[in-house]
Amino acid sequence: MSQVCTVKIAGPAGTGIKSSGLLLSQILLHHGFNIRDYSEYPSLVRGGHNTYQVSFSLGEIFAPHQKIDLFFALQPHHWQQHQQEFDQKSLVFAPDSTLTLPLGELATQIGGPLYINTLCLGVAAYVLNLDQKTCLKIINHQFGSGSPNLKAFKTGFTYASQNFSGQKLLTCKSKIIRPKSCIYDGNESFAWGFIQGGGSFYAAYPMTPASGVLHFLAAKQSEYNLKVIHPEDEIAAASLAAGAAFVDGRSATGTSGGGFALMTETVSFCGVANLGVVFYLASRPGPATGLPTWTSQGDLLFAVHSGHGEFSKIVLAPGDQAESFSLSGTALNLAAQFNVPVIVLSDKFISESSASLPDLSKAKLKIIKSTLGLRFANSYEHDDQGFSIEDAALVKTQVEKRLSLTSKILKVVPKPTFYFGSKNSKTLVVSWGSVKSSIQEALKIKNDPDVAHVHFRTLWPLDQKIEHLFKSFKKIIVVENNATSQLTTLLKSQFNFKPDKIILKYDGRPFFPEELIEKLWT
Repeated sequence: MSQVCTVKIAGPAGTGIKSSGLLLSQILLHHGFNIRDYSEYPSLVRGGHNTYQVSFSLGEIFAPHQKIDLFFALQPHHWQQHQQEFDQKSLVFAPDSTLTLPLGELATQIGGPLYINTLCLGVAAYVLNLDQKTCLKIINHQFGSGSPNLKAFKTGFTYASQNFSGQKLLTCKSKIIRPKSCIYDGNESFAWGFIQGGGSFYAAYPMTPASGVLHFLAAKQSEYNLKVIHPEDEIAAASLAAGAAFVDGRSATGTSGGGFALMTETVSFCGVANLGVVFYLASRPGPATGLPTWTSQGDLLFAVHSGHGEFSKIVLAPGDQAESFSLSGTALNLAAQFNVPVIVLSDKFISESSASLPDLSKAKLKIIKSTLGLRFANSYEHDDQGFSIEDAALVKTQVEKRLSLTSKILKVVPKPTFYFGSKNSKTLVVSWGSVKSSIQEALKIKNDPDVAHVHFRTLWPLDQKIEHLFKSFKKIIVVENNATSQLTTLLKSQFNFKPDKIILKYDGRPFFPEELIEKLWT
């Protein structure tokens, strides 16, 4: 198994923590590494404690690690919050740590504190034994040939070579390549899936952590002939998306839990009017404002039961950035095929974390178009011609007609996927959404054939055949990033489902593979 190394940068908001971190990730990509990153930040424009970390490996890597190998604090008193993430081999560079890094003094020589981040990149490049010319080429591409950032990088690299020559983490240089991969976060992946899946209309009001889709698609309007609208609120956004679907547009809207609460009336409207709209729901902790910049899987039951009344809907949940891309296209196709609301349920951990993936701008997705075309309908109960009805027999027929779509939907929605282990393994780990990546990384590290993992991409509707999946295992463990094990509740509502163990986390932070190794094997 290839070595995994993790670098973390910490400092106050407004100092370019994530920008410099992503630049480091680009440098690592050009050295042949695969990457998975994760950032934390409070809801502040300035100040506070922000971090960006990237785990990388020449081999396959599924999730960022908790244990930090190389840490940079841009200001004093930031590294102390992470001591539980260090071990005896961790290198901690800070103005007030053992490995003192005089960032302020060095930055002053270049032009000011603006260049502290790039100084750290220079130190990181030396300690990680990266190719200096390749690093400078990428920095030059990012900032331009006359930028002081080039000097800042060289200064950091030189200072490290003179003061930390015995601290190198990687003993040999990785291969310098022209990467076939690119770096995408989950929002960008979903947006590319929308584009490559034939999406034509997107409306959204900004709400963390879903805002990235709106910003990305707005920048691509002209290039890909899209219509992207930022209306006055989430109610308007959902209504506009429904209107676009009414005239056969492949439409979507996006938000987080609080915004989706406002959209649920439109979910019902789409259910009765037979409108295929995709709702991108990137969750964060609630209730109400909750933790606006942190992560949670707390909206599963909300999504499944969204909208008043009874009608067919579909809930899909990507487990990583790659599935954010593919399920975005799948959602558009399902909306077109069945003319029902389709909810793509993500979270902050996926939507604002990045992974190295093939170039999504060149990826191809199958496009299934609607066969209905222009139709007549309204929010009132109506007949097949769209005229309002109240006759008991006709109403019963229409209710049954809407619900009968479920059996057809089940034939084509994504099935549960097995990873690691086999159906002959003793233990089955059950999950949905973003915990997939951390479970996979934990299972990769342990390499235990007695433990298998099943990942649910379709959360609604649930096929009754799924119940048989659990019977061949001696032990069932559910892992979720919420406080009440909502997947367990959902499965119990449909099957005789009795897990032997439930592992939960609900502090706004995702699971790390080290945590799951400890919890799954004890």
